[in-house]
Amino acid sequence: MTALLLLALTGALSASAQESSEELTLTLRRERLELVRARYQAASEERRQAALEVFKEIRSAANPEGQELDLSSLELVLSALDPARGEAESPEQALASALSLRVVPGAFEAREDGLGEATTVHLDRRWDVVIEGDQILSLYWLGPDGEEVRVRREVIPHALVRAGSVEMFIRPPVAAPGPWQLVCEVGMDERASRGLPVPVDCVSDLTARRGALAGRTAASMKGQTPGEALAALCGRGVRHPVLGASELLTLAEGGALGRLRPVTHHGSLELHITPESEPTGTLVIAGGSALSPLELAAGAASSAWLSFAESERVRIILLDLPLSAREGGLSLPMRIIELRDERPEDTFHLVAFGDVAGFIPSMRARYPELPLDGVTLVSDSLKRTGRDPRLDIRTMLVECSGESMEPAWIHEEGFGQVLICEPFTLSAALVPELMIAWDRAR
Repeated sequence: MTALLLLALTGALSASAQESSEELTLTLRRERLELVRARYQAASEERRQAALEVFKEIRSAANPEGQELDLSSLELVLSALDPARGEAESPEQALASALSLRVVPGAFEAREDGLGEATTVHLDRRWDVVIEGDQILSLYWLGPDGEEVRVRREVIPHALVRAGSVEMFIRPPVAAPGPWQLVCEVGMDERASRGLPVPVDCVSDLTARRGALAGRTAASMKGQTPGEALAALCGRGVRHPVLGASELLTLAEGGALGRLRPVTHHGSLELHITPESEPTGTLVIAGGSALSPLELAAGAASSAWLSFAESERVRIILLDLPLSAREGGLSLPMRIIELRDERPEDTFHLVAFGDVAGFIPSMRARYPELPLDGVTLVSDSLKRTGRDPRLDIRTMLVECSGESMEPAWIHEEGFGQVLICEPFTLSAALVPELMIAWDRAR
């Protein structure tokens, strides 16, 4: 009986470890995607062209539809955007770069004294590197004011490093609330090299505030709500790709981040961006399966949409609703009608990405009474050759992965089509500027 219990426990632990590893892989991919988007926006034209060439090779070979880029592919794109990443590395730097950190819990309480929470750091090697002999691994806390605190240094046997997974146990620093990070260092003295630091926020009254969230009405949103993302971060060390613990907690409590605020409506969570001046229009964004509301509202594309809200004086509402109502809930058409009724004098526009964009023509045919003044559809299908006759309102199509660096426009009365060179995964930050150019061309 004891042997059977041990076997069952071992199996459960193995399944749990595998699930955590899969979650970490997904987290790392989403973090790298956001990093690619941010680096692309800041890159020179030369670096952008180099990155697009990598995207083109990936798309035409193992990834013909340009979907689900893996970590190795994203590393190639990042190397094209930053050539220094591709330079020859020391063995210490190669190992430091290959180690990913999962910190459990992924946030800690602000305090003035005491030991703080027992914290486990899981270090997983994501790809093969040359490993010679035992390795010296150190962990450092990096504070918001530039301070560094070494909390662990261990000699890790060669066999454990080769196995690909190491655990180290630490305590968080005595600190006031703020954005701390944890980084792993390989080697010592002049040979010491560091990997990428990971965020581990210090938050005031974290435990009590998380406990208070349990009494709030649950809301749904594609991917994760801020509360669900916070629970995954604190419970399993699964990071959100764009928001830290403090920001997730603020949104989960119903607070605002700058111009962004969460709104729960009929059990569905929306994100609203309002301009400082009185808005004259409303823009609804549906990101589809590829772009979650949180990533659009707070990720690398967020600054473009914030600027658009201010310059065009529109309130932006990011939501995740089905095209047809389910079990008495809201649908996208129903919510559009409600939002238009709130401000009937506004112009009203819908932006849809990916799979949602593909359904908008049929939605328009099914609900011709929808109070829309225009739509922008963003796709990487490259199959549309003109205006869909079901779209009897002002329409712009944004097609991705073209050959020319310059956007190729087609202008007709009430219809615009533009082919951009960027792949779909980079499109969200570019759409606001394209919409402004389309409006100016009228």
